[in-house]
Amino acid sequence: MRQILYITYYEMIHIFKDKILLLLIFIVPLLYGIFFGAVYSQGILSDIPLAVVDLDQSALSREVVKSFENSPRFHVVDDITTYPLLKKGMGENTVRAGIVIPENFAGDTALSKGTKILTVYDGSNLIWGYNIRKYTQEVINQFSSYQASSYMAGLGLSKKEIINVLDTISTNITVWHNPTFSYASYMLYGLIMLVIHQIYLLSVSLTVTREKENNCWIQFLCSPLPSWKIFLGKALPYSLTAFMNYCLLLWFISSFMHLKINGSITLIMLLGLLYTAAVTSVGFYISLVARNSLQSTRYIMLLSVPLLMVSGYTWPQTHIPAFINSFARLLPFTWMAEGLRNIALKNLGVNSLTPAILALSLMLVAGILLVLTFKKVLKRENHIEV
Repeated sequence: MRQILYITYYEMIHIFKDKILLLLIFIVPLLYGIFFGAVYSQGILSDIPLAVVDLDQSALSREVVKSFENSPRFHVVDDITTYPLLKKGMGENTVRAGIVIPENFAGDTALSKGTKILTVYDGSNLIWGYNIRKYTQEVINQFSSYQASSYMAGLGLSKKEIINVLDTISTNITVWHNPTFSYASYMLYGLIMLVIHQIYLLSVSLTVTREKENNCWIQFLCSPLPSWKIFLGKALPYSLTAFMNYCLLLWFISSFMHLKINGSITLIMLLGLLYTAAVTSVGFYISLVARNSLQSTRYIMLLSVPLLMVSGYTWPQTHIPAFINSFARLLPFTWMAEGLRNIALKNLGVNSLTPAILALSLMLVAGILLVLTFKKVLKRENHIEV
């Protein structure tokens, strides 16, 4: 144990001497957490810039405009009042949505003729598009129900009779786990896992390559220490700081972003330990096989670029091609990001998370076995690169 602690102490000295590495493993994860938290701080879109083109200019059409002005979801842009201006404003991102009230809107409504309000929204960004369609439908439905009830009241129907007519067929919608459709709840857990993955995979992957470049790796190869002690001693600082930052980032989003973590803290800690240890072991193996820091960084880039896309975190795995899913299941991030979201939002127990726990455990064991395959054999290195 003393030998492992000595190597750990040796590695910590290098970390504290290298200011960039020191910032990378202690400060950068928290800074990224604060940055992502600030980006998704609102969580729900509001004050969406909306243009209203009123071609009817009637009292009824002005009531429609008033309904949108009173909605907290929209901000009506007053200086866009024609269709050409709406089209121009949409192209220039001055507005993200538009409402076009047709001519004879009031007259057709009074005669109980079918009339439609045109809703135009910017589909180049799916977040804008989805929310605008949802919110405009809510405002128009509320206005339509109000007009229908007013018309029936004019016919002499009682309030109870009006309610019975309007509620002949209805639906109750209950949203579980993320009732406010908060985008922060949807994204932040995965982004935190991505930060941990990227920062510590890169940091650990430079441990052995740094020794090779400084011609210091030979002291470990010549030492009587077994391979597992060298690995444990050098990887321990990164694994511990990764887990520390994992806990710190979860505390941050819970305390300052007010994202509820509903599940078992024990399960969350267990997944975090398995995940950080697996990432550390993979990073150390990359450092062993890479000839230098540049090559190690290239390996990390190849692994990291497709990480979020193929994991199924932002797009359902059921709708991803099977061969990509097979590759994604080999990545710790795939199991950890979705597992953490399922605990934090759905409060799932150990039975539901058994696949994630087993997968991360197997990846950790596989990573350790790969690391322990390195032989303490001195090789003549050719440092001349063409």
